[in-house]
Amino acid sequence: MKMKMKAKGILVILALVVLAMAVECDPDTVTKVKTMRGKKVCTKGWECNQWSQFCCNETITDYFQVYQFEEWFSKRNTPVAHAVGFWDYQSFILAAAQFEPLGFGTTGNKTEKMKEVAAFLGHVGSQTSCGYGVATGGPLAWGLCFNREMSPSQSYCDDFYKYT
Repeated sequence: MKMKMKAKGILVILALVVLAMAVECDPDTVTKVKTMRGKKVCTKGWECNQWSQFCCNETITDYFQVYQFEEWFSKRNTPVAHAVGFWDYQSFILAAAQFEPLGFGTTGNKTEKMKEVAAFLGHVGSQTSCGYGVATGGPLAWGLCFNREMSPSQSYCDDFYKYT
C-alpha cells in the first residue's frame, strides 16, 4: 500500500515538472538573447517581437495583470458608457507590445515601469471619462467610457504634416 502511495506521489511530481517545463518552453514566451554591435538584445515572442535591449527586461504582462485593468476600469462597459466593448486588457497589451521594443513599460526598475504604465492609463482614462465629480466612484472610475479624447484642448497635429 505504501509503495502505491509513493508511486502516485512521484507521478504527481513528475506531471507537475513536465507541466512547468512545457510552460517555460512555450515559444511565444521564451526570451531569446543575442549580441548585436556589442550590445545584448532580446526578443520575447509576440509581446516584444523585435530585437531590442528593452526586450531583455520585464515586459508589461510580467507586472500588469487582467484583474488590475478590470479593477481600474470597471465601469467602462456599463450601459451608459459610449464605447462598450471597445477597451479590454488584451487590446491594450497588443497595442503596448508595439512600443515595448522602444522602451514603453520596459525601462528602469519595476516601480518605474509600473509608474510609466499607470501614468499612461491614468491620462487615457481621464481624457475618455464620462464621470463627473459626484459620479459613483468619482470621475476617474469612469475612464475609458469614450473611445476618443473628449474636449481636446489643442490640436496635436500640425496641418503642415497632415498629408505627408
